[in-house]
Amino acid sequence: MATLAVLRHDEGIRVDAGRVAMIYAGRSRRDAEDILQRGIEGLVTRVIRMQQHYDAADRASLVRSARFAVRMADQLGMTSFGLVAEDLIRATEAEDEPAAAATLSRLLRIVNRSVSAIRDLRDMTM
Repeated sequence: MATLAVLRHDEGIRVDAGRVAMIYAGRSRRDAEDILQRGIEGLVTRVIRMQQHYDAADRASLVRSARFAVRMADQLGMTSFGLVAEDLIRATEAEDEPAAAATLSRLLRIVNRSVSAIRDLRDMTM
């Protein structure tokens, strides 16, 4: 009998703690948390749009959305997310559909883990 292999996608997440600390610097805790929350929500919305652009085969809009997401991730200190979004841009511009599909799937996994990492880091800074 054959043994099935189970692939686990365990993405390492990198968050720039310095960026997160800069969000808190000179602000009340509530204001900083509001900024982080709005940023995270905006990034999740952007990823949903990226999936829609991919499904519609709208490469130009996908690339624009990914570039915007890279800037958003940088502001939030979501290093891993930004790097993978840049990979998605390269794969899409190269018209490498399998790579773009795999990279977008990876990006979706990373956004979920990055959101958790940001929240954990935020809780540690309190």
